[in-house]
Amino acid sequence: MSKKESAPGVEKDADGLVVQKYRSMVLVVVPSKEFGEECLRYARSSLFNVHVGTWSVSTQATELVRGRLQDEFQVDGLLSQASMTPYSGILFAGGEGALDLVKDEHALRLAREAHASGKLVAAWGHAVAILAAAGVLKGRRATGHPSVAPAMRAGGARVSSRQVEHDGNVVTGLDEASGMRFGKALAAVVGI
Repeated sequence: MSKKESAPGVEKDADGLVVQKYRSMVLVVVPSKEFGEECLRYARSSLFNVHVGTWSVSTQATELVRGRLQDEFQVDGLLSQASMTPYSGILFAGGEGALDLVKDEHALRLAREAHASGKLVAAWGHAVAILAAAGVLKGRRATGHPSVAPAMRAGGARVSSRQVEHDGNVVTGLDEASGMRFGKALAAVVGI
């Protein structure tokens, strides 16, 4: 087969690009500012590698969301309009900006919905405080940024200092350095 020919059965769009087919999709909640882009890259890449797509939402969708270092992008939709029905799980992006979502009713609702349905519930760094506030961590091993450890304990978590904790359908990461391990744990839960 020449380089110009495509493999049999490959679907292409109107521009000739291969259409990606996903087994499932994960909802990614991204703070509108100061999210941790390194770990987010690993997480999305690990999911993509097991044919799981991502759909990103934030508290605003008209302007670019901005990471702590350099990343900025347009999210796919609004957090307030999201529902867990079409998704196999939810991922809360960490970073200092995630603390703005700890009391967000929509973020807490989505975390509870995912958890009640037995779907993936994941967060790293500061975003683990969202899971604690939603009651998702009660009785589970979890890790997160040291500054949110009191909130995790108050939420009933058994706090650890490991890079990644995977307890049932809940995956938590300590910080940005946990990126690759965190991504692999996500893929293990939804990449069936």
